[in-house]
Amino acid sequence: MCQKAARFRMEYLFVVGVVQALFTTVFLASKPKRALSDLVLAAWMIFIALPMIDILAMHLWPDLHVPILQSDLIYPLTYGPFMWLYVRAVTGAISRISRQDLMHFLPFSLVSLVQIVTGLAPPLPNPDHMVFDTSTRLVGAVNLVLILSYSWAVAQRLSQHGLKVNQHFSNLPNRVTLKWLFWLIAGFSAVSLLLFLGSLLSLPAVLHVHLPAKIAILFGLSFYGLRQNQVFDHKQEPSAQDRSDPQDPEPILTEPQGGSEDSKKRYSRSGLTEERAERILTRLEAYMKTARPYLSADLTITDLAKQMSVPRHHLTEVISTRHEKSFYIFVNEYRIAAIKQAMESPENANATLLELAYASGFNSKSPFNAAFKQLTGMTPSQYRRQLR
Repeated sequence: MCQKAARFRMEYLFVVGVVQALFTTVFLASKPKRALSDLVLAAWMIFIALPMIDILAMHLWPDLHVPILQSDLIYPLTYGPFMWLYVRAVTGAISRISRQDLMHFLPFSLVSLVQIVTGLAPPLPNPDHMVFDTSTRLVGAVNLVLILSYSWAVAQRLSQHGLKVNQHFSNLPNRVTLKWLFWLIAGFSAVSLLLFLGSLLSLPAVLHVHLPAKIAILFGLSFYGLRQNQVFDHKQEPSAQDRSDPQDPEPILTEPQGGSEDSKKRYSRSGLTEERAERILTRLEAYMKTARPYLSADLTITDLAKQMSVPRHHLTEVISTRHEKSFYIFVNEYRIAAIKQAMESPENANATLLELAYASGFNSKSPFNAAFKQLTGMTPSQYRRQLR
């Protein structure tokens, strides 16, 4: 009786996972303004759903055999390539899928071809059996190596992205920093490692943990993936004409990843003269005080450059080399200064800290608290109390 109940719960979880994956796929594919990252995620969802559909079909219709579904242990070979392409697409590193990108799916294609030609397939891990087949363990090992390799590469890419967004954005929500994707990929690696250890050590009970964990990751990927927009989109980048002026014909260069002492070396060939840099610096500081562009929560380096009619790469260079800080820190220093000034005003005695934060350009509580403590060494509440 208990065994039947356990099987029923497993089947229920498979149904939930399949429905969620297919719903996400349809939603992403039907978006009016689809980005490449949406299409990659939709395809990824299909490949996540196919193994579950296979296992569910075997439970419900044991005599039904669909050839395309007989690779349930092989489909995870695509998870690493999909996560790599998704990260590259959502960060704007690629605008289309090339032949080189498709080469990442070569292991899946070759193993699938061998399976189709020979008709041989590793048996599924079974919670009722104490010993796992050698071929199952072998495929699991290959899956694990690929997942861990791609996870490492994606983590490095996300780390670089985290540095880059500091030079572009003045607020860093989850959809910009992609921290959610980092933790989700860590979950993928953990689930793959769990399944491999279960098969290697012949621990069938691990399978009962593996499925709920996989469904949880699926829901996380669906939830955040549906909310995610491309962080950098080359189609929306300003043209060379928009980013240049007649007095500044130099080519656009890549911004550095921080505001350290190395910034001047990185910009040594930018063509920006000391005289012009000083003019931009003077204009920038005056503009920040008079126009107060930092009050806009969505302010980016591109927006500020357009408002000042200054090439973006020159503005980034001035902030990085003259102030030795990122755009994110530069803007939030003005916001924090505005908040501190507001706290000292009797007119704001009854205003909440969050109200002051919103009025000064922050768009949520957590980034406000983090930025305030980073720049002042104390929380907003502590700072306000010491004023009394």
